[in-house]
Parts: sequence; C-alpha cells; structure tokens
Amino acid sequence: MKVLSIVPELVEKSGNWRKHPAVTNLWKAALLLTLLVPSGQGETRVRFQPSSPTVGPFPANVLTVPDSRQKTGLRIDLPASFGACDPGTSPSVCSNTDLLNQLDGFSVNPRITVCFSDAIDTSTLAAGISLVPAGKRAPVIALNQIFYAPGKHCAFAKPDHVLKEQSDYLLLVSDAVHDASGNAVAPAPAFTACLQDKPDDYCAELSAAIKGSAPPRSHIAGASLFTTLSTTPWMEHAKHFVDTHQPSVVLPAGTPSTFNLSTIREIKWNPQGSGFPPQSIPIEVLDGVKSISFGLYLSPNFLNPLNGTIPTTPTGKGIADAIAPIPLPLPVPNVALGYAPVSFHVFLPAGPAPHPGFPVVIYGHGLGDNQFGAPTFIAGTLARKGFATLAIEITGHGYGPLSTVKLTDSNGIIHTVSTPGRGILIPGNSQIGPADGCVVPGAIAVRDCGRQTAVDLFALTRTIQETKGLGLHLDPKRIYYVGQSFGADYGTLLQALEPSIGAAVLSGAGGSLVDVARLSISGRPLAIGYLTSVSPALLNAKAGSDFNDNYPFRDRPPVVNQVSGAPAIQAAFEAADWLNMPGDPLAYAPRLKGADKPGGNTLFQFGFGDLEMPDPTQSAVIRAADARLASWFFRFDAAAQIDPPLLGLTYPGVGFPILPHRILSNPTIFDVPAETSVSLAAQQQAAEYFSSRGKSNPDPNPYLTGIFAGTKLFHIPAHLPESLNFLVPVPE
Repeated sequence: MKVLSIVPELVEKSGNWRKHPAVTNLWKAALLLTLLVPSGQGETRVRFQPSSPTVGPFPANVLTVPDSRQKTGLRIDLPASFGACDPGTSPSVCSNTDLLNQLDGFSVNPRITVCFSDAIDTSTLAAGISLVPAGKRAPVIALNQIFYAPGKHCAFAKPDHVLKEQSDYLLLVSDAVHDASGNAVAPAPAFTACLQDKPDDYCAELSAAIKGSAPPRSHIAGASLFTTLSTTPWMEHAKHFVDTHQPSVVLPAGTPSTFNLSTIREIKWNPQGSGFPPQSIPIEVLDGVKSISFGLYLSPNFLNPLNGTIPTTPTGKGIADAIAPIPLPLPVPNVALGYAPVSFHVFLPAGPAPHPGFPVVIYGHGLGDNQFGAPTFIAGTLARKGFATLAIEITGHGYGPLSTVKLTDSNGIIHTVSTPGRGILIPGNSQIGPADGCVVPGAIAVRDCGRQTAVDLFALTRTIQETKGLGLHLDPKRIYYVGQSFGADYGTLLQALEPSIGAAVLSGAGGSLVDVARLSISGRPLAIGYLTSVSPALLNAKAGSDFNDNYPFRDRPPVVNQVSGAPAIQAAFEAADWLNMPGDPLAYAPRLKGADKPGGNTLFQFGFGDLEMPDPTQSAVIRAADARLASWFFRFDAAAQIDPPLLGLTYPGVGFPILPHRILSNPTIFDVPAETSVSLAAQQQAAEYFSSRGKSNPDPNPYLTGIFAGTKLFHIPAHLPESLNFLVPVPE
C-alpha cells in the first residue's frame, strides 16, 4: 500500500517518477523481498548467527576487524573461546585461534558451514548451497566433499575449486535445500532483519553484495559474505628482497672444490649428528657426468632459529626487517647478519661446455632426503642430454653444520670439502635428525620450511645469474627445475613466482599439506601429533592412539556422520589448513605459468596408489593448476600386474613400499630392472621436456625397456583420481 500511496504524489510532482530515489529504493527492497521469500516453505530455518563459527553461515566477515596494514584491509578476529575443541560439537574452527587472528582473511580452501533448525534432506544440499564472487554476475562455484552432522543439523563442505586470494565471496543458501519432510528451508527472522534493517556494517555489506550478485529468481534463505586471505604476498616480498639485496658471492667449500670423477675412487658424505655411518655417493651411477663441484652461496634467513617458524607480518608491509639475525660461520665482506650459507654441489656433463655454458637443472629433494640422495640418481640421465644437475641442502636438512664430504682420489689422497647441514638439535634429542628444523610440531608443520626453501631457491637463481653461472660454466639464462615429493611442493612456490625458471617438472606434488598429512602413510604421525597437541586431544580411534576424521572424498554423495569426534577433528584440521595456505602448493598452483596449454612450462608426474602423496592430494594440485593435459599418470597397478615384486619394493629405514611415489629418482632405481625401466623413462621424459625448453609434452612410454618394453604405463588421465587407491596393506 505504501508504494501505491506515494505514486500519485510523485506523478503530480515529477513527470519522471520512476527515477525518484524513494521509488528506486522501494523497488530494490521489493526485489530483495522476492529473493528472500520462497514458495512452499516449511518450518525448518537456515540458522543465522554469523558471529558464531559454530552456527554461521561461516565464513563471515563479521569475524574480522579493520586493519589498514593488510592488503585486504581486514584481520581475522575469532572469539577466544575457539582455542579449545569440543568433540561433542560441530565447530567450523577449533585450535590455533591466536595464529588465525593474525591472518588477513579466510582460507582460499575454506570449509563452509551452514546450520539448520531441524533435520535436512542431505541429497538437496549440493543444489542449494553455493559460492559466488561478490559484486559480480559470475559463474556459481559448486560445493564438494559435503559432510552433514545430524546432531547439530550442520552441513560442511569445500568449494569445488581453490578460490582467488584477496577476493570477496558470497555463501548462498537457497530454498533448493529441503528438510527431511521435503519442504523448502526458510530464512531465519534474524537474516531477514539483517538484510532489510541493516543494523550494522556487516549486514549493510551483505545486503549490497546480494543485490549485486544473486542470480535472478533465486530464493535465498541464508547467506554470508567473506574475504579470502592473501596467500602469496609474503613470498612476493621475499622474492623482491632477494632481487634487491642478494649478495653476488660464491664461497669455496674446500681446496680444491672441483673434482674430475675419472680421478676419484670414492666419495663419502659424513653427516654431523645423525648417528649413522658415512653415506657413499655411488660414482658408478654417474655415467655421462665428468666432474663434481662443491660450493656455498648465501640466502636470507627468515626462519626463527628457536622454533623453525616465520613470524606473521602484515601483508601490506615489506619484510626486510624480518630477516633473522643468524651470524655467518665465517666473515663475508659487505654481508650483514641474517644470511645463511647454503651448501650445493653440481654434476657437470662430459664434453666441452657450450657457449655460454651448460643449461642447469636444479633438483629439489624430498622430505628427509639430502642433496646427495635422489639428485645423484638422475644426474647421469640429465648429463647425457647435456644438462648439469645442481642440488642444495634445503632448510632443516643435511644434519649439522660440520657435515663434510670426503673424496679419495686414485692416489689414495683424501680431500675434504665442507657441506654444512641446516638441521638443528631439537631440545631433548642427542642427535640431529634428517629433517630436524624443517618439521615443526603442531599446525605449522612444514609450511615455513617450504617457504624458506623457496627463498633459498630464489637466492640460488639470482646468484647463478649474478655470478655468470657460479663460475662453473653454467648458462644463467637456461635454468630449469625438477622436484620430487616435498621438492615438488616447495617447487610449486618457486615455479609460481620465479620467472628465471624456464620449465619445471613436478613429480609427486600434493596438497593441501594438511590433506597429505592426514591421508598419507608417512605424514600420518604428524597428523596424530597435531591432534594430540590440541586441547583436549582429539584422537578417537584405536584406544586414543589414532583418529578417524570421516572426511568425504570429492564427487561422492554427502557423508552423514556417525563417527563420534569426527566433526571436531575436521575442525582442527581445517584450522591448520587455513594457517598453511600462505605456504601451501594448493594456493600457488593456480599461478603456474600456462600449465595446461601448448607451450606451457610445467609438467606433472604422479602415480596410481601413492602411499606418501595420495592420489586425491596430487589431483588437487593438478586441478588447481588446470594442468590435467600436462600431467602423466603412472599406472602402478598395471606395472604390478606384470611384475608383482614391485609391490613390496622398499629400502632400509623406510618401512613401507616406495612405489609409485618415488618413481623419478631414488637409491634403489638401479637395483631392480623393472624399477630401472620406469624411473629412467620418467627421467628421459623430464630431460626431453627441458630440451624443448618446456614447449613439448613428451610421452615417456617409448623409453620403457625390459619387461615393460612396448607397454603404456603412463597416461594423460581422462579424469583425475579422487579417492585412495592403495594397492598394498597400510601398516596398522
């Protein structure tokens, strides 16, 4: 009646009454009302308490405060009560509240939460809940991995793909969600009042976003507005710091530091603090390699040496003052405190160096490995194609700073070179372990180890360029990268931000880091340790020694929870997942350069039944990079049918089968002919890819030999695998 009553007055006063502000506002209100009033609604409401992460809808910007120091202009402000986890509830977030409240937005891989006043028909959740970029008529983002906690009538889910950083999104709940009786859900009175009365800034922003983004004819029963965090700025600041402050210094590791392998009888690495005997570097696998050179370069250290983490800084500010003051073990002119000496070695190919030098492949080794492990077993293949292979001692690896390599020449003379490790002695331990200083207890785990290692690689590429190839006949304009396992993870950060890397092969990259920990056989102890550290401990299986998180896999029907404690475990993992995004390969994969296009420069390798980077985690990174057509899937199931002993292939100290995860390069690859065939085929593919400067997509199958000759064990997958495909029993 109000609309009709004012029209005569407006007609009398203005011939163009439709443009009168009062009418315009009323039409907007009427439009909003049509969006909010579904037909055939029941009594079940979408609960609306956005200031509560347990009720939601979550995420919501009402849980932030303004902060001009941040790129998003916001900072998370979760209630302090969410520092504890209650296994009897269905929280969206639990644990690590203080760390989360330092971030400038919500995860780009968020777990959304929508709660209802009564039971829901879970088959309608996928059609009725979605995400849309705020303020845009953009395509709807569907949800996946839907989980329903019947006790609290709450639904949880993940977006179908990784969201953009520093972006606003609407979480929309429509009347396509039905309750258990088949009736459409209705908006809560609090939600209707929020949009119509706009009692606070959040409600005003939410109302405006819905008007600018809601699809026509949607009947909205609930919504939230949230901003995603900045994932890459810290790494971008670090890259800028390296570009502007990197010392052009290469330090000799000994006198001499370069050795012709034809004059060397034995090479042994002597790690300090491991408690293990010296490790031999097998010269016999280095066919095609002429010489080995050792050296040290400098990298800015941002890790706190006391706890192995990188302090969180405002994303809108630089990080020059965040460099950790670690003194160098020897004086270097014009170099301030805060630079760490990084040990490297280079395998140079036989034959004269081309002008302006050998193209170089940096090898990123895996977690717990070292610069003398896997890189050694690919160097021959690369050398025969004319590439030098360079490996560094990554953050937290290589044991102690007094580690050395001893080379015995043909005259029996022993030459010692310095290869300082970067591990630290963990309080309470008597020895430095293989990854001590990289793996941090709790939610952070390897996030900052990966970020610091990416910084080390920024510094390496800059040093190669500034020193004209380290003085070792390397071409500073032809630098490539190959990473295996964790080396593929931090390699994703490198490849996303370092334009000097001409092409990269990422073998066994997985994300998110939290999903790797909870799903993999090698990462599960880290996940158990994290859940034990949460208060109260959240282990709910095997008499409190393990966990069952009951997470759904992608593209499956919703999981209705029947596992006690699973919602709280998921919430704890989601807090860690959120914290890890600034260093997670999943957040950087969308920035890989043209991965799924002809002429792109990133190639992926992964395998069926991976125990260490399970298939869903590898698929997630490839999907985030939009790189299915640039990925090659090793059908380990087919290989194991032809040669069953591959199912049990391992080596001392591992305790579980190493294939198919370690297909590219490892100490066993020349011991078992069937493994040799697969590994050399994967290596040849990488070498061919680098030879084309990343412009080709070479098929590795023609390189298979022996028992696998003529087979097709590698495929570009028609569909990425989204569930676990373990072929061997997982140890209890």
